[in-house]
Amino acid sequence: MKKKNGFTLIELIAVLVILAILALIVTPLVMNIIRKARISADKRSIDAYGRSIELAIATYLLDEGKFPTSIDELTIEYSGDRVVCETSQLNSDSSVYLAGCKVAGRSVDGYAYGKEDAAPTYTAYSVGDKVEYNNVDYYVIKDSGANEEMVTLLKATLLSYSEVQTYSLGTEAHTYDNSDGGLMNYHASSNSYDASFVKTVVEVWKSTQAPDALNVRLLTYEELITNLGYELDTGATSEQYIPSESTPSWVYNVSGYWAMIPYSDSSDRMWKVSAWYEGSILKYNNISELNGVRPVITINKSYLN
Repeated sequence: MKKKNGFTLIELIAVLVILAILALIVTPLVMNIIRKARISADKRSIDAYGRSIELAIATYLLDEGKFPTSIDELTIEYSGDRVVCETSQLNSDSSVYLAGCKVAGRSVDGYAYGKEDAAPTYTAYSVGDKVEYNNVDYYVIKDSGANEEMVTLLKATLLSYSEVQTYSLGTEAHTYDNSDGGLMNYHASSNSYDASFVKTVVEVWKSTQAPDALNVRLLTYEELITNLGYELDTGATSEQYIPSESTPSWVYNVSGYWAMIPYSDSSDRMWKVSAWYEGSILKYNNISELNGVRPVITINKSYLN
């Protein structure tokens, strides 16, 4: 009977070395295949998520009759791995652009869905430009470049006596005296703008005459000093600001009107822009002084003529 010989120790070691070498070669290849497959799957997840958003945009347009302003307004039907993107831009053609996305917490570097819309451009306005909105003239009081959608405007004229009577809602509009240059009381029973009937007047005026405006208020001290060139009158006996050479006359060439000054150093003092004293801004100790109202609005440029 012939005796069978087993593997020698050297042969076993040689086999193990060969297997180890094969493992070193094959394992990275297999892992790379798995990694690529996972990245490919994550990209498909992002694509599916993007298509779900575009479907949600179309549904929103049908239901609401307008374009959504953000992705948060959409109901997105998507059941895949959770996708979170740093950039989610809704484009004007109802498509979406997604970038900086993670799928189930995994980054997909350099991959984006869709095409990014070019930044929109708007009409550029400078301080002093005269524009028309809702058949009423306004002046631009703050520069607004081509990349800015909104612009801040000062009504060219005071609200009329009849307008104040119409928009006062039964508050203290009787203090408005048309015989004295069309002036009116700033305060009701408080020295706070928020508690004044002037605030009621301008807000009711907005609802009918400037419904497209983002907000309505009075001119601020900061706008007068920073944007419209007013300077401290060092020769005055009381605190007073006067126009500089850069100040346009339309700021002060109407009867005096209240300015909303949140930085007043005294609760019983308010400011007004006056047509007198060379167009100065005066600090009034008597808060019952009669003055006019000249609204300031912030509005989308698309509404201007």
